[in-house]
Amino acid sequence: MLAPRHSVLFAQRLSGKRLHHRVGGMLILIVTALIILLVAAAIGIDVAYMHVTQAELRTATDAAARAGVEALGRTQNVDAARQAAINFAARNTVAGSPLLLTGADIEIGSTVGGNNSKFTFQRGANPPTAMRITGRRTANSPSGAVALFFGPMFGQTDFQPIQLATAARLDIDISLVLDVSGSMTEQNRFPGLVNAVGVFISELEQTPQEERCSMSVYSTNAQKEIAMTTNLQSINQRLSQFSPNGFTAIGRGMQVGATSFSDPNARPFALRAMIVMTDGQHNTGIHPSAVVSSLRQQNVTIHTITFSPGANQSTMRQVANAGGGIHIHADNNAQLAEAFREIARQLSVLLIE
Repeated sequence: MLAPRHSVLFAQRLSGKRLHHRVGGMLILIVTALIILLVAAAIGIDVAYMHVTQAELRTATDAAARAGVEALGRTQNVDAARQAAINFAARNTVAGSPLLLTGADIEIGSTVGGNNSKFTFQRGANPPTAMRITGRRTANSPSGAVALFFGPMFGQTDFQPIQLATAARLDIDISLVLDVSGSMTEQNRFPGLVNAVGVFISELEQTPQEERCSMSVYSTNAQKEIAMTTNLQSINQRLSQFSPNGFTAIGRGMQVGATSFSDPNARPFALRAMIVMTDGQHNTGIHPSAVVSSLRQQNVTIHTITFSPGANQSTMRQVANAGGGIHIHADNNAQLAEAFREIARQLSVLLIE
């Protein structure tokens, strides 16, 4: 048996060894935890950097698409639009470097769809009213891939984000074709038309895009009174000077209205819309349904408005359906103003996927 003194010394030595093992174990745990924290911090920094870079790329790509499609509408020139997109992209930095685009990153086309569905982008479609940009920070892009800070520690040296942006500009050239036949003198209809066209113009002037508009009128014959113009107020001023008379030659009015899309101020890349208003029955000249085919060949969308209980709703609804547009009927002056307002608002609607 150990002596009491030796027993105490043995117990002290055993306790010291256990304490040493505990301290050593704690140090290993602490070092492991620190390593895990450092790894997590490194990953967190790179992940945050990737999110910031993706946001910068989205902003730069969106800006390039908007700038390009704005130039497309303003200049009516595809090459100028491409260059505008390239220039604007380079003004925005992504991960500290300008976003450089190539010609392959820029697609020009048009919007398809509408009415009861969303508009979508179609490459190469006419008229060219939309642009899709592919913003890239990839290894084979002019700006190169985005280097990561700590990624190389884990075998990932860079980040290669890609961002798509599609912008469309609804530049619209509008041909108003208005009934000034003798029946428009009844029940204060003509002042109602002047007011309704004023409402229409007011709605157009509130939209962000630039609409151009012409005005043709018809009774027994038809004539263009205002060629395609940006001075929309001139339309109402001229309309108010008329004195209605004569028969109702709707087809002739549409034929004359169609010539507006060849006016000096008409735009080759703009969407084309014709709005035909009548308060009665077609009773002289070419039938309106016979004019629709040639207008559709010119990519003209035809909207129709019938005014008064005696108007031929059936025929004008058929014209609108065949012309890819909408038909609205109005029984009185207040409803006529709402009809013109509704069509003005429909013209400016654009939903892109």
